[in-house]
Amino acid sequence: MKKLLALATTAVLGLLLAPATHAQDVYMDMFNSANQAAVSMSLVNINNAAVMASTRNASAKRGAAGSTASAASRKVSLAYTPSAALRQQTVQDMSRQMQASNPSAAQALTNAFGPGKSDYGQLFTELVKESGLPANNAATAFAAYLEIGYIVVNNVLDQRSITPAMDRALQRQTAGLLAQNKTLTSPAAIAKFRETTKLQAILLYLGWQNAQKTGKASQFRSTIAEQFRKQGLDLSLVKLTTQGLEKK
Repeated sequence: MKKLLALATTAVLGLLLAPATHAQDVYMDMFNSANQAAVSMSLVNINNAAVMASTRNASAKRGAAGSTASAASRKVSLAYTPSAALRQQTVQDMSRQMQASNPSAAQALTNAFGPGKSDYGQLFTELVKESGLPANNAATAFAAYLEIGYIVVNNVLDQRSITPAMDRALQRQTAGLLAQNKTLTSPAAIAKFRETTKLQAILLYLGWQNAQKTGKASQFRSTIAEQFRKQGLDLSLVKLTTQGLEKK
């Protein structure tokens, strides 16, 4: 999940930021609003403390982790078939929830990913291509969201340090967590979770790219670190390894 989308991100950032007088501030508000919307819509009952628990016990459970994730995946299929209609519904839902707190951000989101605009699904597919993971999978979406957050919070500038083996380990870890979520028992619920988290991951990635270009990376990192802490996960306390996220 480290492929640089130079041309695509430049084009999308232009759509996102062009209408704004204070582009960085609007983008920060956009991600914050989108983040909260995604949490309320699709991260309900996912206990991020479980991620912390799994990292604390990773060394002791390495042998069992793979089998646990596999067993869970047999009970709940996290794969699904995407559709353009669901992607547009996801953009509309997120934009509507952002409207009250930040109308400019809501409009910018529609300008970037609304009908006839950029397809965030294609951006996500490119983002995870090098990992070899299936793009149309809820565990991959959640893993991408966590990994990009990890990169931002820990200021990982050399993305080559994150290997496909680490990507796969994190995806196995998230698959185990999602399989325990009782709200993700139907194909419709899994598809909705996946699309919302996928869009959230793309917004986070684009926000980080823009923050680096505008010299506001430190501010962005602090904001994102706080957002993850509010969800119950302090990404500054973990490291990404070939066993997934582990406590430092």
